[in-house]
Formats: sequence, structure tokens, C-alpha cells
Amino acid sequence: MNSFFEYYSQFAQQTPDKVLLRIDQQELTYQEFMEKTALFGSAMQNLGIQADEKIGIVMPNSIEWFIVFWSAVRIGAQPVPIDPQSGSLELSALLPATGVRMLFAAEQYRSNKILQAIHSLVPETFDMLKVICFAKNIPEEECYLSDADFISRYGKTHCDIYRPEALHTMSLACTSGSTGTPKILAVPSGGFLSTQKDMGDYLGLTSEDVMLLGMTLYHQGGFGMGQQMALKGGTVMYQPQFNPAGFLNMIHQYHVTVIQLTATLAKVLLSSPEFENSDLSGVRICYFAGEVLPKEIADIFVKKLHIRVINVIGSSETCTMVVWDSDRDGDSDPSDFRKLSFTDFRVIDENHHDVPEGETGELCVWTDGVITEYVNNPELSAEKIFTDEQNRRWFCTGDLVRKLPDGVVRFAGRSKRIIKRGGNLVYAEEVESCLLTHPDITAAAVTDEPHPVIGQQIVAYLQPKGDVRITRGEIARFFDGKLAAYKVPDKIILVEEIPKDIGKIQFKNLRKKEYHQL
Repeated sequence: MNSFFEYYSQFAQQTPDKVLLRIDQQELTYQEFMEKTALFGSAMQNLGIQADEKIGIVMPNSIEWFIVFWSAVRIGAQPVPIDPQSGSLELSALLPATGVRMLFAAEQYRSNKILQAIHSLVPETFDMLKVICFAKNIPEEECYLSDADFISRYGKTHCDIYRPEALHTMSLACTSGSTGTPKILAVPSGGFLSTQKDMGDYLGLTSEDVMLLGMTLYHQGGFGMGQQMALKGGTVMYQPQFNPAGFLNMIHQYHVTVIQLTATLAKVLLSSPEFENSDLSGVRICYFAGEVLPKEIADIFVKKLHIRVINVIGSSETCTMVVWDSDRDGDSDPSDFRKLSFTDFRVIDENHHDVPEGETGELCVWTDGVITEYVNNPELSAEKIFTDEQNRRWFCTGDLVRKLPDGVVRFAGRSKRIIKRGGNLVYAEEVESCLLTHPDITAAAVTDEPHPVIGQQIVAYLQPKGDVRITRGEIARFFDGKLAAYKVPDKIILVEEIPKDIGKIQFKNLRKKEYHQL
């Protein structure tokens, strides 16, 4: 099979009433998936959308998000998932950069008024074929259309399925990166399919499994890991937004066998009052990605809960890269990774030469899923992506790893998150990992600020457990004997919640607020 729709069509015939996707109380069966993508896909075509045109999606986790995405793929158009927290300034950069011709939007997500932000730009600033609104209050301009009218006026029950070539761009993944400048990733159809299928095979997923994910659909990682289950004919589940009590309840109610978390979400889950009375005996795999996983947290799942832990380094640019597997790697540190049978890596220096064993360098990875380019950014494409003599695409990740014996690499941190504090280099991820082991800290985010004497100082945003007050002095005592003294955060800022909408820390949202410093 060379397309996702061949898998979906097969499962719709074999198990038409099987639930493919569940988000809270909403359900979508495999047969309904085929029927609804035909309606939405034909409606897009009847409004003039052709293959390779771009379909924007500014919506939170929902059944409708999933249908819109795959309807675009069904006709060979390219879905462009956009963070539903995006405001007008972010949209004003993303819409022209991606070339979106049709936009699907929710009215609001959390406090962000999505449709209001779009209306401030379309049609006055940007020309848009149509904005399809999943909302009660719809702007009066002709280009705005309700989802119900979109289907009733233009949808048909039949819609041909586009057959993509391997390097056809399936979708555009948008990420702001650490600088806030939009990066638009061209995700290859064949490579994305093969990497997700291979990872599902490695995990041993079956059609009987039910996967509950903590990350979101609009994030390439959260979406892709869900596809690993869908390609087996199983059931995939998300929440509209992460809620620990609801997450634990869904595990029990729907007999979940595979869960996906980040280290931050795991600590939130373990810290919730409901955790002690929760039954996780049916869960056989906990799938971690997106952040450094402290060994203390991994050990709770492996040794106390008897759940197999898979920890992955991956990125939107590569899909899966390397893994730590508690079944295979035993009691080693979860930051010690090996390649998979369908991936390869090198550890390189600044001149792209392989570093010797024991040295630290940048992790460079090959998978079938490596993006073909950064759209409209040939300089960044040339810097990050190269092709070897076997015509394999490699990606320079920006992850710093130490090359160990026996094909193992130890993750050190992101090159862009190194804090230069005086004469010392500090990896923000290492500090976060230590903070997450503190019994009174639910979540932590570490960043830097300019300092007139030491260059950069370490700033830690902490989400305490309950009403606990945590001071810098207490953190210094906690770090004593664990990490070097110069890695103790210089500033401690307590917050009600660490923004973590995709499971990973959302630094751009964290910095937007004013917090009390202790």
C-alpha cells in the first residue's frame, strides 16, 4: 500500500463500525471517515480547490479537524495545521508564507478568539477563496461560510482519491522555532507513511489497541503518533485540551492500552489527586516524546506501574529518530538512545565530520520521513538537509549528543537552548529534568535572561503543587549534590500553570505574562 487512504479504505470495508477517532464524547468510525472525507473533499473541489493548493486549519482538537485534514489529502491538496492559539500577528505571517487558499476555523480556543483574529485580516489584507467557520457567529462578507452551508451547497457523496508519488508534499507543518520566525515544513507523503507504519510495527501495535495521546492534532508529533495506531486499524483518542483527571478517567472508561505523554504531562498526571486511585493495569505502553525524560519518572512507569516505556527523540522534520526502550535497554538512562532498524544517525562536528567516541556533537539523522524542504527558505533547507550518495535525505537536528560505545548516543540538549552563564555552559533541559524530580513541583520551564556581569542568567518558571511556595534557596538545597552549583537557577518565578498545549513547554506564551519573582 502506498497511501494512507488505501489503509483507511481497507479498514472501512473490514470493520466499518470500528471507532477510528474519539475526542471526549465525539466518535468517528472508519466508515464515517470515508464518507465525510468524500463530502468535504468534493466540496473543496467544487469551490475550485485543486491538487497542491493549501488548506489552512485553525482549530483545536476535534473530529472536524481530522476530517478537514484528511479531506484535503484525499484530493491531493495540502493541509496546513496552524496553532489555534495564534493571534492576528502570527496569522499575518503564516497565511502569506504558506499560501493558504481556503481556511477552516473554529470560533475560539481557550481565550483566543480565532475567528475574530482571522476577520481582522480577511478579506481586507489577504485574499481567501473561502473561510469555512465552525461557529455560531459568522462574518457577513461573502468569503465566509458556515460548515453546514459548505457541505449542503457543495458536498457530494463521491470523491476520487488522489494517488500521491512518494515525494509529493502531503502537508505543511508550521513551527515558529525558537526565534518566532515561521518555518514551513514540506512533509513527504511516502516517507511520512512509511515511518509511521514502521514505528507502529516496532511498538507491536494491533487493531485491538486503543491509544490516548496527550499532545495535540495540530502538532506534527501528536498527529503522527496517532497515525501509527490508525495504520493498524485501532482506535486513537485525544482530549480537546489536556486535563489530568479526564485523561485518567478515559484510560479506565475506554480500556486504553497505549498512552502518549511528555515528561511535563507525566509529572502533572502523577501529581494529580486522582492518580492514586486510578487503575492503569490495562496500559502496556507509555510513549514519551518532546522533552527530556528524567529517570525518576521513567522508573515510576516501569517499576511501579509495570508499563513498557518508549522514549523517543524525534522532530517535526524527521518523524521518529532514535529511541530508549525499557524492554530492551533495561536500567540505563532514558536519555541514552539507539537507532531503529529503519533509521540511521551520525554525530558530527561543525565541519560535518564524525566526532570520535566520547565526544559531543550534533545529531544528524536519516529517516524516510525527513522533510524535502523548508518552504520558501532555500538557505535553511541547505543548512539543515542534505542528500548522501545513496540519495537518502539527512537532517541536522540541532540536538547535541555524546557518542557512546555500542551505537548509543546520550542526549545533552538543544544547541539553541544552551545558556552561557559566565564561563560555563548550561543545558536548559538538564536543569528542567532535575526540577521535575522535586516532589513539590508539578511542571518546570527553564530559559535565560541577559545579565550585565555573567552574560546570561538562568530563569526557572515553576508550577508548584497546590499552594506550596518554593524559593530559590530551597531549589539550591535540592540541587546540592545533584548538579553543579552554577546550574542552580538565578531566578525562580512561580506560575499557576506552565503553558503546555502540545505537551511541550510553550515558551512564547510563557513570556507573554507578568509573574511574581521569588
